[in-house]
Amino acid sequence: MMRLHSPFTQLRSLTLYLVLALLWGAGACKSAKTHYREGLERASKNDYTGAVREYDAAIAKRPNDGTLYRLRGVAKYEMDDFDGAFTDFTQAIGLDSSDAESYKFRGDIKQNRQQYQASIADYNQAIRFQPSYAKAFNNRGLNKMRLKDMKGAAQDFSQAIALQNDYALAYLNRANLRMRERQYRPAMEDYDKAISLDTTLAAAYYNRGVLFHNQKKRKSACADWQKALELGTAQANALIKRYCR
Repeated sequence: MMRLHSPFTQLRSLTLYLVLALLWGAGACKSAKTHYREGLERASKNDYTGAVREYDAAIAKRPNDGTLYRLRGVAKYEMDDFDGAFTDFTQAIGLDSSDAESYKFRGDIKQNRQQYQASIADYNQAIRFQPSYAKAFNNRGLNKMRLKDMKGAAQDFSQAIALQNDYALAYLNRANLRMRERQYRPAMEDYDKAISLDTTLAAAYYNRGVLFHNQKKRKSACADWQKALELGTAQANALIKRYCR
């Protein structure tokens, strides 16, 4: 016997179909701008995997937007996917040759690969397009140090500090350079400043301790090494055992 569907049943099925279609459409029709915003939100919560997923979706809709590649590159960089990040920063630069931040991050990756000259070239471009980019000056200074250009490194650290006078890492780097150059008094001043700006900067305590030790200030040296050890610098323990007990 053939079963007949009532008009009510047909209407209910149609309504269900329309609801499902609307729900599907709502998910499928997110704009690139919405994905971009959701990517920023996820990145702000350190959900870099989710951020990359949102930027993927945004790029699929706007493949010529260099900003999206840069943001995805930053998220990949935070995930230690340096090859993927490098590709994204290069793509961003290809779409916007004045993208200072992409040059800076790509320079960081080259630095980690020990490609110091190539890294400096990217920092040069970052500084060219953003002359107030303190991090680019600081990081370029580190590469110049590795290439034994001590004068150039000192100038870059000082410029980074001039641009951002609360930049603890720049003070630390300049202090390390000054200690290598046996400029002990200004080195001490820079270590003091770095620590006053960031009391968790373990390397500053460790290296200031070495400087105190060279000045025969055993108690101060041991106090700094103990602090460095507490902050996670395991090699400080060897100095404590040798000189402080």
